[in-house]
Amino acid sequence: MASRRITLELAAVVVVVAAAVAGSLPATTASATAYRVGDDSGWDNGVDYDAWAHGKRFKVGDTLDVEFLYAEGAHNVVVVEDEGSFEACVAPANAPTLSSGDDTVALNQAGRWLFICSFDGHCQSGMKLAVAVTH
Repeated sequence: MASRRITLELAAVVVVVAAAVAGSLPATTASATAYRVGDDSGWDNGVDYDAWAHGKRFKVGDTLDVEFLYAEGAHNVVVVEDEGSFEACVAPANAPTLSSGDDTVALNQAGRWLFICSFDGHCQSGMKLAVAVTH
């Protein structure tokens, strides 16, 4: 299995190519579901992300539209590949880190996807999200 870092980089290339191709095709109904993490609260302190994810069924092809509602530099999203780092709120040095404030992650592999905010104390206070993605 390719690392998620490579997968995210490849996903960015695929999005660009798909956007170019989609402009020349007739409109179709997409089967993927887009989710805004935290709904109206976005990715911020004080949101119960376990409760937010509860009952949602994520499938390969869905996307997480991680909308940050904060002043620039207040949060980030780190894609963590191992449970130990997730539970300990540790961002590995090579983990993909998103910080644009309006990031989209394509859930293109089945498995457990783990996200944390690596700003001091944020993950420890609950800014972390785990989602199970199925086929």
